[in-house]
Amino acid sequence: MTTPTAPTTDTAWLTQLRLNTRNRAVLTDLSDANAMHRTLMRLLPDGLGETPRAQGRLLYRVEETDTGITVLVQTGTRPLTNRIDPNYAHTVTKDLSPLLERLTVGRPVQYRIAANPVVQYGTLTDRKKAQERLGLDRLPPARRVLSGNAADDWWYVRAARSGLDVRTIVRNSNTSNDVTRPSGTGRTRHRHAITVFEGDATITDPEALHAVILTGIGRARAFGAGLLSLAFA
Repeated sequence: MTTPTAPTTDTAWLTQLRLNTRNRAVLTDLSDANAMHRTLMRLLPDGLGETPRAQGRLLYRVEETDTGITVLVQTGTRPLTNRIDPNYAHTVTKDLSPLLERLTVGRPVQYRIAANPVVQYGTLTDRKKAQERLGLDRLPPARRVLSGNAADDWWYVRAARSGLDVRTIVRNSNTSNDVTRPSGTGRTRHRHAITVFEGDATITDPEALHAVILTGIGRARAFGAGLLSLAFA
């Protein structure tokens, strides 16, 4: 029996994968976040137990620019980049320790995060209260995707809990990461709404911020959401 091996450090590594979009596997992964998740899990060592992504603290974000598509992958263990086919992507890795060691109260930073801003209502009573509070004609769904100012408010609250005082906020895009999963009737497709937030902030709680950088923020962290990136202003 393999003994689960959890990360033993309080740091992280960031790997940049510059994708080869002529590769068929890359096109498959870009169309299915579950397939992308399986590919990126190769960066983690074996034997991480029943929740290997959480144990390995793997987070990622897909970035598309005029020069191509890059996947930023953060891990809590040194990534095994030799497991990624060189025809799939070119990889470059850096240790985030220098950044994490400079998190101090009052330091200005620039942030970027692709998040899954949703509200989850745990019970029917919660949904009825939300219907009344929001003035809706019908019950809201058990999970409600936020957009516009409501999404901004969601990020302000999450950022404050995470040790950031947000000064400016820009919503760059509203997209969805599709996930294909087996079901009783074949395969079903689920969508995770993704909103990109970026802007300027000031560090208020370095310990809380350090923790969320390592573990991510919000839902759908296995499918391209939750990775918080910082740069010192």
